[in-house]
Amino acid sequence: MLIPIPLNLGIVLFYDPTPSSDSDSIRSRIRHLQQSLSEILPQFYPLAGRYIKKDLCIDCSDQGAEFIEAEIADEDADFNDFVSKRESGELNDLLHSKFYQVDELPTDPLLSVQVTKFKCGGLVISVSVSHRIYDACSVGTFIAAWANATNPGGAHKFEIHPSFESPTLFPRRNQPYGPESGPPENGPDHPKLIVKKFSFDKDAIKTLKSNIVSKNSMNISRVRVVSAIIAKALIGMDRAKNGLSRPCMFIQAVNFRGRTVPPLPKDSCGNMLVLSPSRCMSEDETDNCGIQELVDVLGDGLEKTIADCADMFSPSGDAHAIIMDPLISSIQKTWGTEVNFVVFSDWSKFGFYQKADFGWGKPVGAGIGATPGEKMIVMMDSKEGDGIEAWVHLNSDDMACFEQDRDIKLLTT
Repeated sequence: MLIPIPLNLGIVLFYDPTPSSDSDSIRSRIRHLQQSLSEILPQFYPLAGRYIKKDLCIDCSDQGAEFIEAEIADEDADFNDFVSKRESGELNDLLHSKFYQVDELPTDPLLSVQVTKFKCGGLVISVSVSHRIYDACSVGTFIAAWANATNPGGAHKFEIHPSFESPTLFPRRNQPYGPESGPPENGPDHPKLIVKKFSFDKDAIKTLKSNIVSKNSMNISRVRVVSAIIAKALIGMDRAKNGLSRPCMFIQAVNFRGRTVPPLPKDSCGNMLVLSPSRCMSEDETDNCGIQELVDVLGDGLEKTIADCADMFSPSGDAHAIIMDPLISSIQKTWGTEVNFVVFSDWSKFGFYQKADFGWGKPVGAGIGATPGEKMIVMMDSKEGDGIEAWVHLNSDDMACFEQDRDIKLLTT
């Protein structure tokens, strides 16, 4: 295991009622989901194990996963209202295991699934997986395989071949989270943390790209331009809060599957990610930066990390050093200074909309469970596939300021 992060990742998927959504049909669907989960789980055998905290490893002895059936008892609960929820806190009730409920008991499952029924026939499938063993890409791979098993004749079937190279490629060393460390802060006792969704449609993204002076501006990713405009708003918020501009550093989570030489299989499961630091922008730079400068800073950091990933498995390469040293070095350089850190994580290519058809259509909505840490932004694909849904983590005071940013008000819904 590369980075055993002590928290749970949560995904919430909403499915519209169908013409056959009577009570018997819903019960049959849920039984089928449970059966297909038991069939697919041996292919993802670490998820059926238990985490051994003192040894930093997984006991893969097939103890099983957790499957919960729930129902919204409130007769007035509106399914469409839940689908359109912008706050992750309201979606947490649909997750059986919250992000902070980790390592509480040695018997705790690493995978928890909850299927929630609405009176109208709508269904919600929520999946919570320990980040100690899986990153978001791995969760997407698992959900796609489970959907395949549930809907084997579906038109949107994807070839999935999970593999687990991580323990061999990355033998255990002293990790940033040791055996004695507990779950992260900002759990249930930190009510001021708010997670809200801000949706950028294709027209908003086209407008953003039109402000970039580059021959290849239209080829710059949706995620990068959305990250830049969010970064600009957060820098402005930080300036208003502190009365002056502060240095700023961006950290981007990079999926290194397909970027090593030789490339790892696309369905490799584990924590196959690198935290890529940008250069630290000075006070003067943050005081005058626009979207063009931020796109460049974000891009330069990514390009360097991706180039480093290519050497990860070379004879002279040190995978652990490539993964950890740039981040450690960047943080050490900022010790003793007031730096505004912003973290971006791109989940837009993990198929939570496109690869999650269990037999009654693709999700009509997708959300995340709250994760710890202020100024963290998780990017998901839109339902249409051409926009970005950005889940922004801020405390309540900062969120109120962020929402008043001119560009955020103009470009998001």
